[in-house]
Amino acid sequence: MRIVRHASYIKSQKRKSIWLAVIGFLVLSSAMFIAMLPGLLIIAYVTMIGGFITFNVGMQGVGRWSRNPRNDQILDSRLKGLSDQSTLVHYATLEIGGKKRNMSHLLIHGGGVLVINAKEVDGKVQQKKNTWRKQGGIVRKMFSFSGPQVGNPSLENDRMVPEVEKWLAENQLEVDVRAATVFLHPKVELEIEEPDYPVLHAEEVMEFVHDIRSDPTFTADEKRHLVELLSVGAGIEEPEKQQASRRPRPVKRVAAPKPSQVKRKSA
Repeated sequence: MRIVRHASYIKSQKRKSIWLAVIGFLVLSSAMFIAMLPGLLIIAYVTMIGGFITFNVGMQGVGRWSRNPRNDQILDSRLKGLSDQSTLVHYATLEIGGKKRNMSHLLIHGGGVLVINAKEVDGKVQQKKNTWRKQGGIVRKMFSFSGPQVGNPSLENDRMVPEVEKWLAENQLEVDVRAATVFLHPKVELEIEEPDYPVLHAEEVMEFVHDIRSDPTFTADEKRHLVELLSVGAGIEEPEKQQASRRPRPVKRVAAPKPSQVKRKSA
């Protein structure tokens, strides 16, 4: 499997998250001083709420982009057994109708394009129709506020699939687009009830992709062109090329014998 990673996007998101966390902390701290001033108690509360939200959004980003392994690296490991006909593209930016949208993980394979909606939450997650909920007490929820959030994968997939389809149409490509929600944390417990899109554990992704029927009309040239479109931008990293290059094997050299050690034939 080929891998294309937009490393510059990862770096920019990491910087952005750190700045948000720092700004949120400063705003949150300033609320304490504002509260000491007469007549500014309401402003202090508003400042505190704004700082709290900004700080936690920043910390969520710091955790996501500084984690080792990151979501993209976990997917690399889980899908590394796919053939070279498949390409996994991380954090490509698509221009759709004049607006730019980032797609975290797109797998181009024999059956089309798979939008992978990766989630790194742990614990018990329940889904019923379009409602998603992470189980846990108030204390657990408070401590996990700065950590990964489950969000609403159903609505997220409903938004991403049409966006990818529209982008393909704008680039004169007709390719089937699917989406799947993949939970990467080994300790997640899923209670799923008739989801609109497949919901998988990380170890199930490979088998799921293998079960997708190949599309004979999706030619190798179209795949190549699609990957080229998704590889446009600065800071592109293709790990498979780095892994393919090996150090030259050291050659053991034997020193030439000294003249005194050479046996001379008698004339």
